[in-house]
Amino acid sequence: MNVILGTKYFTKKRRKKMNDDLFRTILKRYEAEIEDAHYKINAICEHNLVIPEHVDITGEVDKQLERIAAAEDKLAAMRKYYGKKEAKTIL
Repeated sequence: MNVILGTKYFTKKRRKKMNDDLFRTILKRYEAEIEDAHYKINAICEHNLVIPEHVDITGEVDKQLERIAAAEDKLAAMRKYYGKKEAKTIL
């Protein structure tokens, strides 16, 4: 399967290499974006939280779902073209 991404042309066999630290940093960024959106949806649902500027609860949940979908799409593309490395958990 061939994919055109910007001006570059990728195939399944032709993957670009990405520095491990950069990969993990971007991975954590997208994972944090997903967690933040999940937290906001849960806060709205569980606590009937209404933000004064955001009276449209369904619109706010929809916006958070869009954030999740965008971050998941970016994660999928990154893993497809740059490998399946995992973020190191540091506690």
